[in-house]
Amino acid sequence: MFGPAGAGACSGWLALIASASVTSPLRTFGPLEQSYTGWASAALQIGRPAADLAAQGPDAMPVTMSNHSHTEDWFELLTRPLWGLAAAKDAVPDEVWASLAASLARALDPDDPWYVGDPAGGGQRMVEAASVGQALALAPEKLWEPLGPKAKDKTAAWLSAAYLGPVADTNWHYFPVFAGHGLKRLGVAHDPAVAASHLERMGEMLLGGSVYEDGPGGRVDYYNPFAFHTYALLNFKFSGDDRYVEHAAAFARRFGSWFGADGAAVPYGRSLGYRFAQGSLWAALAAADVEAVPWAEAAGHARRHLAWWWDQPILDPAGRLTVGYRYPNDAVVEQYLTAGSPWWAMKIFTGLLASAAHPFWTAEAAAPGPVVQPHKAARAVHVRDRAGHVTRLNGQAWHPWARGGQASYGKLAYSSAAAFSHAAPGPGLEFAVPDGALMLSEDGRHWRGREDSDEGEIDESGVLTVNWQPWEDVTITTSLEAAVDGWHARIHVIETGRTLYTGEGGWCVPKPGSTADADGSKAVATGGGLRSEIIDGTGEREAAVIEPIQGTHLYWPATMLPVLRGVLEPGRYVLKSLIYIGSEV
Repeated sequence: MFGPAGAGACSGWLALIASASVTSPLRTFGPLEQSYTGWASAALQIGRPAADLAAQGPDAMPVTMSNHSHTEDWFELLTRPLWGLAAAKDAVPDEVWASLAASLARALDPDDPWYVGDPAGGGQRMVEAASVGQALALAPEKLWEPLGPKAKDKTAAWLSAAYLGPVADTNWHYFPVFAGHGLKRLGVAHDPAVAASHLERMGEMLLGGSVYEDGPGGRVDYYNPFAFHTYALLNFKFSGDDRYVEHAAAFARRFGSWFGADGAAVPYGRSLGYRFAQGSLWAALAAADVEAVPWAEAAGHARRHLAWWWDQPILDPAGRLTVGYRYPNDAVVEQYLTAGSPWWAMKIFTGLLASAAHPFWTAEAAAPGPVVQPHKAARAVHVRDRAGHVTRLNGQAWHPWARGGQASYGKLAYSSAAAFSHAAPGPGLEFAVPDGALMLSEDGRHWRGREDSDEGEIDESGVLTVNWQPWEDVTITTSLEAAVDGWHARIHVIETGRTLYTGEGGWCVPKPGSTADADGSKAVATGGGLRSEIIDGTGEREAAVIEPIQGTHLYWPATMLPVLRGVLEPGRYVLKSLIYIGSEV
């Protein structure tokens, strides 16, 4: 059923998009040293450019797309680096701490022009209250003790209001909890019943299988590892409350399958612009000293992940994180992701709360092997093939409120080697970009993919089956199965009461230096050290290689995509596809 796999991909695409305005942490700061001191230096290198810009006030903050105020955008820039800088506090120079303390005091002062606003109004201020609280709990000598009496009173008042402030009924319930940790460390009176109520609500969001629903109707995505489980472990670190620690540990035992052997996490879901926050769970395990998996395994995933990002063009010329994913591109992020948002990535540095002698830092990293990991509660199957790439078979439906939610959540498969694309307004498959998906159209110009559907069923062999209904008179049952040789199979049983055009995609490869070939029912594209192939199992569709509209892909600015195209008259059909991604062969 499955064809031969490649031996491993070597990208080399970075040189193709290098320019004076894009750089990587590797080019800017030098090699990442995989040690406690090396990570502490990295935390400073990533965090300081944000702190330096934030010290110039909200007016210096770049104007970007946002669903909250400009001052709140600036508050993200100021506070999110604290997730890593507080953990690395001894590596942060005094002048940086002085600047941060002064800027934070102004942000929390109602009489100052930089005031971020009253947290009693909720919104983004509540999110950042968590980073303020944990930083004050970890580094009061840096952020609190230098303040004068009036500044202390105003800081305590703001954080007290945040502790009582309203939150969205999601992972946000943890934010007042961390504000409370700050208040406790500062000796500010607060009612512990407030935090207890929020923590109780977190338990009500458990779906089973140590997976959380991110609010009613929410999806299972990276908010499980970098929010729910990371917060549970850090809360345990601060308070000794272990009620959700075993859930974090159980999730971690499956979470390794989300990471390729090269360190890349399979892109899926919203908030991918937080980049290496994807690996924060491994760091939080170390911070809490919870050995969910052997330390060599946790360390290996964390180190490879940060190293993978260290070599990507994600910085601007001033060394600041950009908006986007593997390169700057605000077309592939959500409406709430602003110029200050990417420093959520600093949560990976919470591992620095474990001492330099901890095995998280001293163990020799373990290399991952092939794995097929069904996870029914997460509605997904993750398969790491022999080349080290991860394919996610996806049962979850789209997320309609998030910008780009159909592409981020509704595709049938996702890949750590080839990521995915967002659709753009325009006619044809070149704009719809059906990588990892089957798309349908009534006119061949306007396309729709899977949106609403059931959440899928996974059998014991790892076959995922999902039912969806793109029109009232069109029903589709899709079955997905992947193997460790780089191939996966899709079978679609379609019953349609109308004529439909079909477009199904394999995986994109970068366009520069690419080759393309289509012959009958098979299409192949190679580029950037990757080979992408799609085969029609019934021979009834036409194979082609298309050039998607530029700027739609998470990894590469310009791509090529093998596709299968056909037309269905009213009736019942079975479409079969074989899809491959791996090294050029």
